[in-house]
Amino acid sequence: MAYEDGREIHTASGAANTHTTNNRMEMTAMLRALMWLGERPGRIHSDSQLVVFGINSWCKAWQRRGWQRKDKGKGLVPVVNADLWQVMVIARMPQHQIQWVKGHAGILGNERADQLAEAACRGMTV
Repeated sequence: MAYEDGREIHTASGAANTHTTNNRMEMTAMLRALMWLGERPGRIHSDSQLVVFGINSWCKAWQRRGWQRKDKGKGLVPVVNADLWQVMVIARMPQHQIQWVKGHAGILGNERADQLAEAACRGMTV
């Protein structure tokens, strides 16, 4: 969802997918937000530290290493969900700010996102 001057101006929710992981769903939400913004500047909040740190810093090193990450004892290993990380890197523009917010802390947009996610899991719309 998107907010302007404290009011919700855009809402989107996908269908539940029982054959995926929470991380892929969080990444998909970020990708859809980036795509919705396009070239417009905006700030995206996420309660997923994986997604926020991944897009803000880790992706740069992964990309340099050919979408490999360092693993203690194993050396370089493939980045999990590299397909989504690669598309997010393309979709992200310098004017997009991506910030972490604490989940379940009463933050309006984050609470609304949880409502939409729970409804999608039950096959409902809100």
